[in-house]
Amino acid sequence: MFFTPFYVTNPKADIYSNSLFILLSGWMAVLGGGLFLTLIWLANPLYFFGGFLVLNKEKFAVVPVTFSLLLSFYFLTLDSVMDGESGATTEITRLGLGFYLWISSFITMFLAGVLLFFEKKIVK
Repeated sequence: MFFTPFYVTNPKADIYSNSLFILLSGWMAVLGGGLFLTLIWLANPLYFFGGFLVLNKEKFAVVPVTFSLLLSFYFLTLDSVMDGESGATTEITRLGLGFYLWISSFITMFLAGVLLFFEKKIVK
């Protein structure tokens, strides 16, 4: 949450590319008609739920971590994001370190979920 996830063309919209702001307020995109952005934001709760299941060694963890990974990769299809309550958008110019750290944590959690799913328990 300390690194910028992406950069935008509108300098006044920099607050909307702040990682803490996105985490805390991303769910509100559904109120402004941003259904796809809300779906992408849902990757975070699925990630935390999947992480909880991985820590508890539940094989079901592979399901939420897979969906969270797919939703997080969906962000790569976006060309622009909303830059205010008016619904105006601003173009994403490039991805930042925050995005790559975010996506790498999803990949790591996915791998942990897959390894847990295929783990064979030998009980005697």
